[in-house]
Amino acid sequence: MKVLVVGAGMYVTGRHGTGEGTILASLAQASKEVMLERVDVIARNPANKNIVEETVRKINGRIGSNLKTTYHSVSSVEDYLSQNEKYDAAIVSVPDDLHFEIGKAVLEKNIHCLMVKPLTPSFAEAQSLLNIQHARHLHAAVEFHKRFDESNRMVKRIISDGTVGNVRYFVINFSQRIQIPLIVFREWSARSNIFQYLGVHYVDLVYFLTGAIPKRAMAIGTKGVLSTQGINTIDSVHAFVEWSGGAGGDEPFITVMNISWIDPNVTSALSDQKFMLIGSTGRLDVDQKNRGIELVQEGPGIRHINPYFSDYLPTPEGGMEFQGYGYKSIRGFLDDLQELFANRISLAELEKKRPSFRQAMLSTAIVEAVNTSLK
Repeated sequence: MKVLVVGAGMYVTGRHGTGEGTILASLAQASKEVMLERVDVIARNPANKNIVEETVRKINGRIGSNLKTTYHSVSSVEDYLSQNEKYDAAIVSVPDDLHFEIGKAVLEKNIHCLMVKPLTPSFAEAQSLLNIQHARHLHAAVEFHKRFDESNRMVKRIISDGTVGNVRYFVINFSQRIQIPLIVFREWSARSNIFQYLGVHYVDLVYFLTGAIPKRAMAIGTKGVLSTQGINTIDSVHAFVEWSGGAGGDEPFITVMNISWIDPNVTSALSDQKFMLIGSTGRLDVDQKNRGIELVQEGPGIRHINPYFSDYLPTPEGGMEFQGYGYKSIRGFLDDLQELFANRISLAELEKKRPSFRQAMLSTAIVEAVNTSLK
């Protein structure tokens, strides 16, 4: 399989103390079992070449893989694809406002695509990509890795079993350190907002957990912290979404989403994420920050570690592997393509069982509605 990675930022290579990222480490782990003929990484900045090479060297050393990558600095993804041999798959990890442009270039070259969230900022752009995907008979999905988190899968079972009755409302609190918009994504954070970039994860999760359809949305934002530091964007978004059907039964239910990226940099985890579910006969509280491992060190201080997302874990045999639900999301995309190439699954089946572009139309519609309400 020939894989193209578009983008070389934090999720691809890791930056600012976040290790080696998730995408390249996942591909390296997968390469032990999946034949990856080549993996090419493309992005705009020539300086990324050394970062990619050093990242892959570290990953291979950690887990004993032999992933080989080539980095290309490009000014146009479309031009690059027109001049290079066909790829089987592309993983796109770029700023939100580039998703449509790059997704379109990839799909029009008949390449199956995995896009980091959100699909696009606008519903019209998402619809256009979906039309291209269907016309070209391709598999295309969004990397909503929270669907692979065991705690969320347990919540889905609890809801499906009727343990808490019909869903009445969710309260979701999801925030990140201020270093994300100020340092890590400083070049483009003003072109996005925290709900669009991060809150969309929990929009998709509510759909995955309940099977309900959103009917209306409104939002209020706060501003003043980031703008005083040169980033003209909203500090926090407080969104209300009404859903109907699915696990809500005959009555609509509500999600209240408090999403922010101005947490102090000394907070004990990059992401602080919790949600509460109230049903007609029960209540569920889920803490997805404190997973039970607290590390205290001189210097870094207290840290809450989430070994379930994506990290290096020792194997029972004494080796090391890269695992977690972030890895499973990317590995699942590769496995799905193998099944598709072998004619063991159809495009229609994948579109129903994965966070496909069609399914992601729902979360994109809510992002657009929230952005409209904020304006």
